[in-house]
Amino acid sequence: MKVLLVMPNYVLRDEFGDVSDPPLGIASVAAVLLGAKHDVRIVDANAENLSEDQVIERLVAFAPDAVGLSCNYSPLHNPTISLAARIKSETGAFVFVGGNHASAMAEYMMSRAPAIDAIVRGEGEETSLELVNALAQDASLDGIPGLVLRDWNGAPYRTPGRRQAVDLDGLPLPAYHLLPMGKYARYNIMSSRGCPFSCSYCASNVVFCGRVRYRDPARVVDEIEHLLTVYGRRHVWFSDDTFTSNRRFTERLLDEIERRGLEFTWSCLTRVSVVDERLLVRMRSLGCTYISYGIESGNQGMLDAVGKRITVEEIVRALRITARAGLRQYGFFIVGFPGETKDTICDTYKLIASTELDGAAFNVLIPLPGTALMERLLEEGVLTYDEIEWDRLFARTPEEEHAWYSARLAERWTDLSARELIEACIVGHALPDLLKCIQSVAGRGDALRTSEES
Repeated sequence: MKVLLVMPNYVLRDEFGDVSDPPLGIASVAAVLLGAKHDVRIVDANAENLSEDQVIERLVAFAPDAVGLSCNYSPLHNPTISLAARIKSETGAFVFVGGNHASAMAEYMMSRAPAIDAIVRGEGEETSLELVNALAQDASLDGIPGLVLRDWNGAPYRTPGRRQAVDLDGLPLPAYHLLPMGKYARYNIMSSRGCPFSCSYCASNVVFCGRVRYRDPARVVDEIEHLLTVYGRRHVWFSDDTFTSNRRFTERLLDEIERRGLEFTWSCLTRVSVVDERLLVRMRSLGCTYISYGIESGNQGMLDAVGKRITVEEIVRALRITARAGLRQYGFFIVGFPGETKDTICDTYKLIASTELDGAAFNVLIPLPGTALMERLLEEGVLTYDEIEWDRLFARTPEEEHAWYSARLAERWTDLSARELIEACIVGHALPDLLKCIQSVAGRGDALRTSEES
């Protein structure tokens, strides 16, 4: 069966910056379908900056029987629905959709997008394969777990959920050869899936349901070697939700990198509560150049309110030992949680001032479908799905007032104005560099005074 998998392009592409990473989700689904002898192509419209018309041109040229669309992120909500309508009207192909956003919004999307024939909930490899196999055999889809389908009246309904998570070591390498690999700035590798934590604003568990599974370290390093050998040396980003959540696994992965003598630069995202200095020193010795920490706030009340399960003291400790280990460190921060005030934001600034952060990424809170935070806002009537401008839900601080959409939403559940929230992000972004400049000037002043006194 001929299957085209598409990563749609964003409507407001310029607001998102350059494309960094290959889309692992559809690349993994493609590899599984190829293993079953289906004829598969991928169009990464985001990486290639393709218009909807250009995507349709490629689709018509390939003439697929089925088209799978990735709707992993909320800003892809509208492009996915629009593209599905074009595909259905111009080719009649079966259209299925997957990804985080689609999994959380399955019935909602199906009820507003008649061109979507099915939504794949959760991890997509096994469900997509069973779906495509059934389509190839003209068989019923009702017995396939993990789908949202339509009844005879067009109303969406769910098949039962999958009983077992995907066996990560049973998956082939993602179909990198179907992607425009020259378009990506780095390689992203997932050595695990899932997160053992349950922060109220995070959508990780929409797909992974809180279950954390780890790949065989040898297979992870096989994939890295494959990428470096076939596509050239680039930085590797471990895109696990919490890279060092399992110390034993992390050590085994480092053992495998060391055993093979691989030399490459890499980085990761993790939590301040699951690192120690010995581990950090070893990571640096094996090519790690920087670590990003999900910190979110320097106010303990805010951290507790969103279920972060870390303390300000743990943040300070982790950042200090990371600096001692010789690693660059970056912090991710969010302003605009319910209850956020100028005082809580000032606590975050004070935290940064007490550490040696090399950089800080500040963004206004984006409520994501499927999260406890979004459910709370919906239940309280603060927000409804129908009013959300999905195209504008991007995690990047805008420079122009017309793009302050997330900040204007956050006005509803904080006592801060959109301008105050945006300015808080701008100050937070600049603070680590500003502090370093002050320290440098102060250091030169001390050196000058010492020289004069001598």
